[in-house]
Amino acid sequence: MAKTRLNNKVVIYARKSKGRMSDISESCDTQIEYCEKYAEFHKLEVIAVFRDDSISGVNTDNRPGFQQAVFKATKKQTLLMVYSLSRLSRNTRETLETVDKLLHAKADLCSVSENIDTSSAMGKMFYRMLAIMAEWERDVISERTSDAMIRHQRNGRRMSSLPPYGWAIDRDDPAKMTKDPYEQNIIDLCLEWRAEGDTLLAICAKLKKQGYKPRAVREKRVEGRYSYHAGKWTHDKINRILYRERLLGRT
Repeated sequence: MAKTRLNNKVVIYARKSKGRMSDISESCDTQIEYCEKYAEFHKLEVIAVFRDDSISGVNTDNRPGFQQAVFKATKKQTLLMVYSLSRLSRNTRETLETVDKLLHAKADLCSVSENIDTSSAMGKMFYRMLAIMAEWERDVISERTSDAMIRHQRNGRRMSSLPPYGWAIDRDDPAKMTKDPYEQNIIDLCLEWRAEGDTLLAICAKLKKQGYKPRAVREKRVEGRYSYHAGKWTHDKINRILYRERLLGRT
């Protein structure tokens, strides 16, 4: 056990999912007992214990015990101890956010069953690996979302309230999309000019010069409605249009 933290005090947190009784570790009492024995063995002083009984680990915002435990640990700059990382969160991103919050406050995280302590060299390595895993998770989700959107686009199905560029909501069937002739023409021009070697900024300039207008920009909902204002051609917009067409196999 590393001794680099500011003090030897510990805040324990336990969570049990609703309806799960197959594993003894699911009991909050059992988790707390394991943590207390671990703390005693390493001569750490337990200053507070928090728990969430019959609460899912999917969303940390809905767990009062978790919020209190993190607040106490960061305020007192102590070690936040859990029996298992699965008791902390079921989501890599949220686990990383919790560790970030603790380390920023000069507190630490310890998982008894995985033998992880972010104040140690191995714990710091775990933290870096966790960051890599969180980034990988975000990339995988993004890829799956893009694949689903492209698949639905090919089939003319709508996934969101705002159809992708080149498409419009089908008036006869709001669950479907139909091609927008005006925007499809602009897409064809962008593909043609890009193939000829024009830069993204050059394509923007040509569209402006020839009088082609971009979509109006939709702002946040105000009193149940969206507000719109005139859009501008930017290299980022052109890049997104071309990227989607590459996914569709048009380039």
